[in-house]
Order: sequence, then C-alpha cells, then structure tokens
Amino acid sequence: MITRETPGTPGIKKQAIVIVDGFATSGRVLASRFLMKGIPCIEVLSHVEFPEKYLKKNHAEDYLQDPLFEKKIVFDGEDYSSVIRALADYHVLGVIPGSEMGVIVADALSERMGLYSNGTRRSAARRNKHLMQHALIDAGVMAKQFICTHDEKDLLAWFRAGGFQEIVIKPMSSASTEGVTFCKTEEEIQHAFRELLGTTNHFGDKNTEVLAEERLFGTEFGVNTVSWNGKHRLAELWQYKKVKVEGVGNVYDCTRLCDWPGDDLKPLVEYAFRALDALGIRYGAAHTEIMLTEKGPLLIESGARIMGGTIPPDLILSCSGQCQVDLMVEAYTDPEGFTTRVDAPYHLSRHMIRKHLIARHEGTPEGEIAAIEMLAGLRSCAKGDFVNLISDWYVPRTVDMMTSPAKVFLIHDDPHVILEDYHRIRTFETSGEAEFFCVKAK
Repeated sequence: MITRETPGTPGIKKQAIVIVDGFATSGRVLASRFLMKGIPCIEVLSHVEFPEKYLKKNHAEDYLQDPLFEKKIVFDGEDYSSVIRALADYHVLGVIPGSEMGVIVADALSERMGLYSNGTRRSAARRNKHLMQHALIDAGVMAKQFICTHDEKDLLAWFRAGGFQEIVIKPMSSASTEGVTFCKTEEEIQHAFRELLGTTNHFGDKNTEVLAEERLFGTEFGVNTVSWNGKHRLAELWQYKKVKVEGVGNVYDCTRLCDWPGDDLKPLVEYAFRALDALGIRYGAAHTEIMLTEKGPLLIESGARIMGGTIPPDLILSCSGQCQVDLMVEAYTDPEGFTTRVDAPYHLSRHMIRKHLIARHEGTPEGEIAAIEMLAGLRSCAKGDFVNLISDWYVPRTVDMMTSPAKVFLIHDDPHVILEDYHRIRTFETSGEAEFFCVKAK
C-alpha cells in the first residue's frame, strides 16, 4: 500500500470523507461539494494501476496529482488494515464510491471500519448485472428475462425458446452503453456474442461471459436517489431519449429533467425504491435506470453511486432547488436533518435538457467548428462541454455515450423554447453535419 499526502496536513484528528476512486468526473464533483462545506476528502484508489482507456474517459491521466484530495491511499487489493491505519488520524464520516469501479472497495472498507455501510453481502449484485436481476427475483421484484453464458449454443437455445422480438447483448459490468448490442436474428446474436466474449471493458475486466436480456420497449428513466438507514429520497428524475444509429443500435440523444412525479410516474419511483431494497442499498447514492413498459416498470440496471457523466450541480439547483450530489453531502454531514426531509418533494422552476451531440461520420475538423458558435446562440443554451472534441481535435462516429463528441445543456423557464432549440440541434446533426462539426463524410 502506498500513501500520498499533500504538504501541511494537520496531525490532529479531524473530520473527513473518504472517496474511493474519486478521480472520475462524478467523484471530483462530489469532492468539490464536500470541500465547499469545509470537509476535506481523502481518496482511496481501488487499484494500483487503472486501465488507460478508463483514465482517458475521465480525463484523469494525472489522477495521482489531483489537488482536490488532501491525501491519497493506494489499495493493493488485499490489505484493508493498512488502509484503515492510514486513516487513523481522521474522524471519517463515511466511505463513498466516486465511480462504479469504487463500489466494491467502498462497501468493504466502510464495513470493516464500522461506518454506515451497505455491507458486502450483496456487493457483487450491485456490480454484476446478472446477479442484480437475480437479487430482484429473490426479493419478489418484477424483473426482465435474461441469461448469462459463455456458450453460444445455450444463448441461441434461450433465444429460440423465448420467442423474443429482440434481445440485448451486453457485458456483465460496464459503463454507459459500452458493449451493448441489439439483436433481432440469430446471425446478429452470433456476431455480437463473438465480438464481445473475451474482450476487456473500460474497467479492465475481461468479458468471460456475456449477458443477454429481453429488449424492453417503453420510456426509459434515470432515478437518482440518496438513502439513509434504508429510507430513500428522490433527488432527481430524468427521462432519456435514444435514437437509432445504423449498425450499432440506440445511442443517447438527450436527457430531460422531470418534475416531481405525479400519479403516472409514482409507481416507477416506488419500483426503484423496491429495487434498492433488493440490492441492499441502504446508505448513499444510487443511479437506477428503469424502463416503463406496458407491463409496468422494469429494471435495466442500478449503480450504487451518483449519476455518471455528471451534470453540473448548480445547473440542476437552478431548476429544482436540489441535486443528488448536494443531498449526499447533507446525508453524511447532517444525517438527522436529511432523514427528517427524506420525503420532501422538489418542483421545477426552470426546465432542462442535456443534449448529447451525435456524429454520424468521423474525422478531423478542417476548420472552425460551427457547432460551438451555433449552440452559443440558442436562447436556452446554458453551458456546453466540448472537452473531448477540443482536446482530441477529432470527431468520432457516435456509437455510445463515450463517443459523443460534446454535450450541451439547455435551460429555460419556457419548456417550448428548450424543445425548439433541441429540434434545431437535431436538424443540424442529421442534415447539416458537415458544417456542424466541419467534418466531411467519407
């Protein structure tokens, strides 16, 4: 185990939050919000080394020098007691995963330290999508049909027996829509299976088996929660829209912040809470993706951490008055106050859409990117994120969330203004792409 400490750390015991793998975008935002409340953060790194593509995805190539964290502790994968000794000078308020990769270590470390913890009994089910669905079934919560296998023949037999219109092939654990393929025919299934089996995901895990699930049809939602002692608070409710990309499947198009759920969406939130109970999520954040189908809500997957691809908290606050990240800070610094307000609703004073830009062709921009100026002129444009595009100066073909060249946040008092701006962006993406990204189709 290695520790790295910033100069001048006081020797006296003081309050601190431990964030496991806080170098991810969401983890850094979480650390910054604790710091705003005067609570220093210590980072525990769950691995001695991280996959290069995972670091690049999070713009964290220099993660060992991140100034947000007062101290860094590199976990060797075995010796938790050394990590606990390295934290002995602090009064640790909690251990929180800063990303999906940090969930297992955060569960184990918080349990060993006797802190508020989701424990380790169902840790695997909170990371493995196959075990996740089994946990729902064991708890009597409705789940979709699925199979986990390394045998192509078993997969095809399951497909034939189920009479599915379409299925989804995906890794057992992954980020965003990485490795996800939609298949209608046996030929497509065979191709997706062979393409995925044996590959390595962004977390560095080898795909020794694949997960196949029935394709869910309906409206997809993201339910962001913060829990304390088994009581769940709805922090944010997001509605997703995806579009079909030829040869790939569906990719994220936009994410819309929803108002406090009425009678039509209450069953969805109640289902999400039952899923959290089934997965043993009693403390901290969760990001739960659910499809609202004709049969009712069905879990796509849940992560025991804050929502990834973080939307700036201040943008959310300007719309609803609360956000998941700040509720996490409240839960760990004022748990009693958080619990008394656990059922408090929020109401939108402004409306928001996060638009994920979609590029149908790849290439190097041949001049100024017209999209930046065009988007800045929209009435509802509040912020843009062009880090990937500008740093690489390359427009990848969009096949998943991670290959979206940029994001733009549309916020306005009038929802019609946002929709007009959204449709204007989609028109440029579909009919004026060469000018929009300054990349010519090959």
